[in-house]
Amino acid sequence: MQNVDTNPIRIKEILRRGVYEIVSRKELEGKLLSGKQLHLKLGIDVTGPLIHLGHSVIQRKIRDFQELGHKVTLIIGDFTTLVGDHSDKVDMRDERDHISISKDEETYKDQFFKTVLKENTEVRHNSEWLSQLDFNDVIGLAKVFTVGQMLEREAFNKRFTSQKPIGLDELLYPLMQGYDSIALKCDVEFGGTDQIFNLLAGRKLMEAKGLVPQNTLAMNLLTGSDGRPMGKSLKNYIPVNDSPNDMFGKLMSIVDEVIFDYFELVTRVPMEDIEGMKQEVANGANPMAFKKELALNIVEFYHGKEEALKAQDHFQKTVQNKEVEMDDLLDITVKTNTSTILDVLKEDSGLSSGDLKRLITQGGVEIDGVKITDYTKSLELKSGMLIKVGKRKYFRVNLHQ
Repeated sequence: MQNVDTNPIRIKEILRRGVYEIVSRKELEGKLLSGKQLHLKLGIDVTGPLIHLGHSVIQRKIRDFQELGHKVTLIIGDFTTLVGDHSDKVDMRDERDHISISKDEETYKDQFFKTVLKENTEVRHNSEWLSQLDFNDVIGLAKVFTVGQMLEREAFNKRFTSQKPIGLDELLYPLMQGYDSIALKCDVEFGGTDQIFNLLAGRKLMEAKGLVPQNTLAMNLLTGSDGRPMGKSLKNYIPVNDSPNDMFGKLMSIVDEVIFDYFELVTRVPMEDIEGMKQEVANGANPMAFKKELALNIVEFYHGKEEALKAQDHFQKTVQNKEVEMDDLLDITVKTNTSTILDVLKEDSGLSSGDLKRLITQGGVEIDGVKITDYTKSLELKSGMLIKVGKRKYFRVNLHQ
């Protein structure tokens, strides 16, 4: 039996930091203080090949619990992905098939264990139990809820009011996620604020099956680099398996307003230190210094101190000081501050349109140290920006309106 840390100060900090809601906090705190090893559950659907820092917020909280001595089951939602979680969606979600799900999940374990400790962790697929249910089982689960309860959910309510379609399969998703908790007999389930209904569905279904209902812990969501919620569809996410240089550069590009949210949610810098940084900025300090500290901290967590320092040095040289090592630096004049990277480079790169598209898609083009992989996306351009094309060709933006 693994020793369980019951330090009350540490437990209170874990239950406070970045947490939106716990059901119920007093009960969960009592369990953590009891010294009993708890069984934690975290599920993630296969919506693409990458896990990003938005996912890591909950995974870091899981790690906090692991460091207290508790065990966790990470569920790869290969079955639930077939339906898709519509908790935060205002339209029907694109369907996925077994082939694309299987392909995308190939690197999931490696990405999980960049944040979550491998020890005391089990990885399961919810197709193990969900594929075994028959229609009578599904009816039995459905009887626990009413259509009205489902339609009270914000996303569904908006769609119902605006007469947008809601598939019957979408209403089954909370039952599927809830059944995961029945199958594993969990003590605690984790999710984001967009998952609260699904987390509580697990409690309700466990009660209906005569099991002790799980506690639920919902984390605040991480904001993307552009100030909107982080998500793959918005292309404002930072993958946990990004290279040190790319991760550092993307973190340096986040809007100033979310720096301290990142500190709280993605690092373990003491909260009192974060409050001190906030006060310094309020008193006139430049937030850039704290953004550098943030980027260094996160890159060090995922890549180690040496690589983090190299990434910081690379950013300093290539972005801040423009001291790049290159054969030639060419000025490139653009007449509008919004344009696609393809439009900016197509005349001066020396590459055909097709070759340039392939290079961009494959990550061979960077702006101020950040890879640009979508050649159709409009960019906010500023004079002095440094564009790297391939390994040795650099262009400096000259905005002439």
